[in-house]
Amino acid sequence: MEITIVIVALLAFVGFRQWLQHQRRMMTHSERLAAIEKGVEPPPLEQEVRQSSWSVQRILLLAGLIWISLGISTFITLSALLVHSDLRIPSGVQFIAVAPFAIGLSHLIVYAVGRKKER
Repeated sequence: MEITIVIVALLAFVGFRQWLQHQRRMMTHSERLAAIEKGVEPPPLEQEVRQSSWSVQRILLLAGLIWISLGISTFITLSALLVHSDLRIPSGVQFIAVAPFAIGLSHLIVYAVGRKKER
């Protein structure tokens, strides 16, 4: 019975949030229509403002730097464990860190290519 109540409450919450979002869109739409009818430049949409503040290029740069730092730190940690540990860790396991490093490098390459196209 408790699980049913929780599921119904979650569905009600999601539905209410969707309704609020729809009402906000309707209000924005009516404001923009009123501005257009008056001959005034309508204000920018919320998506346009958010899009200008966080572009895909910035996200690619951030993700690339995070992956590269993760790869480097994993390599250093596993190398130190191999040298200073009594655990039976197979040699060469530190090269697993090449994968996150390569992912980060590919993010930075896509960032650089996209940046050249923007210019």
